[in-house]
Amino acid sequence: MLYWQHSCRSYGAGFEGATPAMSLLSWNCRGSGGSLRSCKMKHLARLMSSTHAQVTFISETRNSRITANELNNHFLISDSFVVPAVGFSGGLWVMWTDDVDVNIVSFSHFYVLACVVQKSSASSFNLVCV
Repeated sequence: MLYWQHSCRSYGAGFEGATPAMSLLSWNCRGSGGSLRSCKMKHLARLMSSTHAQVTFISETRNSRITANELNNHFLISDSFVVPAVGFSGGLWVMWTDDVDVNIVSFSHFYVLACVVQKSSASSFNLVCV
């Protein structure tokens, strides 16, 4: 996962002024365990809670059945975005709390590009989840 401080209206790189108070969590879970009740998903819930992650990115879920609505109801998050797996390959989840506004700009089976605005500081940055 990569983020950089920049206007969300244009795409450019540079780490100048990156917001240090932002809490991001990225995990290649290598399979979600089949359901949100699996040991892996319980571990993920503990990770999200203990790190106070404002944005969480989960890759290689290998799951095409779990929806964004189910993620929202299961984890203590305000919203989420799901790129379903194709067969048993891929699968991306981006989840966030109400501390941030997230706008999904672009996505594919391999990545999610989002514009994130941290509400407390009004700073924005582009987030690339691969």
